[in-house]
Amino acid sequence: MFDFHRLRLPLKYLNILITVLTFVLVFWFTPVVSQALTKAPVILDGQQLFRISDSGQYSAQERTNLINSQLKNVISTSESIQVKIEKRNQLPTILLNDRYLLTVTQQDTLPGSTLDEQANIWAQQIKEALQQAHLERTRTYLQQTTFIAAVILLITVGFSWLLGWIKHQFIRVASLRLTTSNAIPNSETLKVLELFFKLVLASMRFALWMSAILYITNLFPFTRQWSYQISNILITSFTSPILTLGKNPYSLTELIVLVGLLFGLVIFAGTVTNFLRSRILSFTVINRGAQEAIIILLKYGLIFIGTLVLLQIWGLDISSLTILASALSVGIGFGLQDIAKNFGSGLVLVFERPIQVGDFVEVGEYTGIVERIGARSTEIRTLDHVSIIVPNSRFLEKEVINWSHRNPISRLHLPVGVAYRSDPKAVQSLKI
Repeated sequence: MFDFHRLRLPLKYLNILITVLTFVLVFWFTPVVSQALTKAPVILDGQQLFRISDSGQYSAQERTNLINSQLKNVISTSESIQVKIEKRNQLPTILLNDRYLLTVTQQDTLPGSTLDEQANIWAQQIKEALQQAHLERTRTYLQQTTFIAAVILLITVGFSWLLGWIKHQFIRVASLRLTTSNAIPNSETLKVLELFFKLVLASMRFALWMSAILYITNLFPFTRQWSYQISNILITSFTSPILTLGKNPYSLTELIVLVGLLFGLVIFAGTVTNFLRSRILSFTVINRGAQEAIIILLKYGLIFIGTLVLLQIWGLDISSLTILASALSVGIGFGLQDIAKNFGSGLVLVFERPIQVGDFVEVGEYTGIVERIGARSTEIRTLDHVSIIVPNSRFLEKEVINWSHRNPISRLHLPVGVAYRSDPKAVQSLKI
């Protein structure tokens, strides 16, 4: 049985995740802050009734502040609700309990509506909302809502546990499918799969708990304002453009979908190459080293071509990535020299093939069989079944003894000491 506890994500994946989260947080509130509102909402208990525009010397926000304040005062008292419409200065004016509430102007009307029609619609909405607010403050309603909130929390906990169980089952099935004939799973593919499933699980749990919290806060009139604010921030942040490449703006939702498609492309490439290795190449006369070279070239070729196709389908002009490529080249020159050197050495090892998978090699003080040649490092398994991870550049910078280079048969000199009086023919027969 495969031990899942040995599948620990490298620290670099954690750093990548922290960088992505930092990027998201930096741009999280940018769309909300940068928007210039031309209309302001009239809100009662966190529910938006309608939106009004500027009127004369009063801005839309000033008008809504006055209206919202009066609505809260009416809710806090037990007086009856009376909403009337009067004509003042040839404009319909809405009165709440004989007190001025708002004047409907031409800027407030929707296309195709008159001032009187708009005033009647808003007056009806205000009256129904105030009646509903009084009802939601009764003891019976609060008791029922508290029970519903407790049930929703229990259901959310159960679904969260179920998602974790499903994730472990997916990883178990994937590890069994990716296990090779010698019972050694492809660790690189398993790590990518585990990272993908963890990100999907975290995203689904986040969405599940956010939905439950928003629904519960929306049940109570005292917390519904929080639900409205959080929902408004989330919707605006996820749908407003935060990045412009070329002539196309991209929102956070579009970037998340693109990242998900790229992860799916990596998994698809790994699945195709593993199928090719286990079902096609294993039945050919091609040696193991050549098989691994074909697999590596095919995998990275699929990822490269698939990434270009996805970006083109997404409407992203590849030429707009020249600035990003320039910045990446500067980063490679300063901080990623070793990674770039090992990656280039890996390409040389794949094309030139001084060593191949299955060769018995000796690198410095390490001796063993080459199990995997990756983009950055090579895995060597010693005779004691200990895996040694060696950077690819080491195979090109130092002398490497390859006992199996282009010939699986090797000759070893084993000096044997015997007594001088021994019969040479008897010693030779004993050795054979």
